[in-house]
Amino acid sequence: MTPVPDLESDARVLKTLKTHGDREGAILESYRRLVAQSQDEGIRYLGRLIIEDEERHHHVIAEMANRIDSWIQGRNLEPSVPSLSPRVDPVLLEETHRLIELEHGDAKELRLLQKELRYAPATSLLPLLVKLMLQDTARHIEILQFIRSYVG
Repeated sequence: MTPVPDLESDARVLKTLKTHGDREGAILESYRRLVAQSQDEGIRYLGRLIIEDEERHHHVIAEMANRIDSWIQGRNLEPSVPSLSPRVDPVLLEETHRLIELEHGDAKELRLLQKELRYAPATSLLPLLVKLMLQDTARHIEILQFIRSYVG
């Protein structure tokens, strides 16, 4: 069933996305300044990790806005977030299951590493980085589960 367009709602979402996108851009510049001005190598390293995330967020927000704007205007604006085509795809379904299992294995290894690093010096970035990788792994599993729901 095709959703019924709600131009009023779409316009509100578009406004929110554009406002958020503007804030993301300003935040990104602040992080770039922080990295450029910091004398601490660890701060610069962590700042660069945040910048990579913020840059991706900025692009995704812009693509989301283009998708909503495309719906409102009735024409394609690029780049935009594509839609999935729900279908039964046994090969993709099997690969998705395999990748989910691999990600669960990664999470198990990372949790073991996290335990081994519990006595790392307070100034060490390693425990934080392992924690962030665990969060990324959880995000990967969520994405794969979403894909699985459309191909199974």
